[in-house]
Amino acid sequence: MFKLALNAGHGMNTLGKRCLKKLDKNCTREWYLNSRICEKIEEKLESYDGITILRLDDRTGQRDISLKKRTDAANDFLADFYLSIHHNAGINGKSGGGIEAYIYTKASKQSLEWQKALYKAVVDKTKLKGNRAQGICKANLHECRESNMPCVLLECGFMDSKTDVPIILTEKFAEAVAEACVEVIANKAELKKAIAKQSTPQTNKSNKVLAWQKAAIKDGFTFSKCGADGIWGDECRAVAKLAVCKKRLTYKYKNLTEIVQTAVGVKADGKFGSKTQKAVKEFQKKNRLIIDGQVGLTTWQKILGVK
Repeated sequence: MFKLALNAGHGMNTLGKRCLKKLDKNCTREWYLNSRICEKIEEKLESYDGITILRLDDRTGQRDISLKKRTDAANDFLADFYLSIHHNAGINGKSGGGIEAYIYTKASKQSLEWQKALYKAVVDKTKLKGNRAQGICKANLHECRESNMPCVLLECGFMDSKTDVPIILTEKFAEAVAEACVEVIANKAELKKAIAKQSTPQTNKSNKVLAWQKAAIKDGFTFSKCGADGIWGDECRAVAKLAVCKKRLTYKYKNLTEIVQTAVGVKADGKFGSKTQKAVKEFQKKNRLIIDGQVGLTTWQKILGVK
């Protein structure tokens, strides 16, 4: 079994870690960009056998877990490879930038091989080579230094570059980075595609509940008794009371918000803004619910078609 330690760098509220305002009016936070790529990597690796993944960051982004805790967790996990996803800064609103891949200054031969493979694959997929003097870099970074396994820290473009920002904000870019990473991981770990297992078809209701459970897990909730089983029960009701999606400035419940947005007919981008709030109120009015623009237990039940 190949063990991957996967890290979305920083936390949602880490000071300074965001896109330059004059290039992105939303000042999109680095954690969101990092986490989006990590989620796509996880999703794509689900189609392979022989791999298990440990996420080292807080999936909600609310806690910026210390670097020591992250590397300690990877070492305790006995990971075979450590991949840390970041986005860079240092262009100060000018043009240029691109992808960079870091390893420790005294890195092993295996780390160097991973670094070269990942850098090439990501640049080939995204075409975001940029004008940096070094794409292949060595530095005394904690994650690369303190991990007991081969480790690569990817800087996926610059958040203060007028060249990079319009690209790195797109789903297309995140998808391309994830595809490149998965191709390298699958190749170097010699992973095989999972054989599709036959199972009893689920009802539409079960499929909705299952998708909701998976989204809740990604957003930091747990179903300790039954896991994601597609069945609406007491544990789901308890989570639904806590997983309240409402207008906010953070991406706390990004995956659950996307389910809400799909249900109420707005763009599913994980950002609960004014348009989503208005659509939720219209949904609540149509279904004779309390019209507060917040998605709590009763609104979740109506969205999922359960009681």
